[in-house]
Amino acid sequence: MIRSNMLAKEARSVYDNGKEFVYDHVSRYKNYPIDKAKDTKINITVNSQRTSMKGLLLLFVEPYTAGTRDSEKFIFHDLKKVRVIINGSPNMVYNHGTESQDIWEEVSRFFMKEKHKPQHMTLKKFYTDNKFGLLIDLRSMASHEMYGSGTRLVNTTDGILLEIDRDGKGSGKVDCHVFVISDSSLTLRIGS
Repeated sequence: MIRSNMLAKEARSVYDNGKEFVYDHVSRYKNYPIDKAKDTKINITVNSQRTSMKGLLLLFVEPYTAGTRDSEKFIFHDLKKVRVIINGSPNMVYNHGTESQDIWEEVSRFFMKEKHKPQHMTLKKFYTDNKFGLLIDLRSMASHEMYGSGTRLVNTTDGILLEIDRDGKGSGKVDCHVFVISDSSLTLRIGS
């Protein structure tokens, strides 16, 4: 039983309006096969309509037989430079391209942190321990608490173009899995 008018009004408001939960929605966009020897310049277009796209995650996986793949093995695919073009205009952060040694700085912002230090991931593990993932941060603010600070892609035809330069080393194929990370929300209402 609620005896306070203020608490009763607040409970009634939640009952009438519902409770909103915000979260990161991750969806697999597409898979791009890459030839290790031939493909030195990779162009990836993402035109997934979102009101707040936080980032793009690219995971590089070598071909495998079903049931034999190490699910935590993602390779560093000899990337040299990454440029991002949004709706036909170069992104200011990536205007001159991000080089391979600078990728950790971008990616580390997305790892959960405790006392301002990334947990369970280090620079050495990221580049040498088959834990690599190319993450393109599309937020206008670096804070994890800011909801809705991602890039707006609504009613556009160009979308996002990634121009990736890499060394043509090795032979065979590699699969590049592209994931879209966007802000999302869920509203729960009590009753009908």
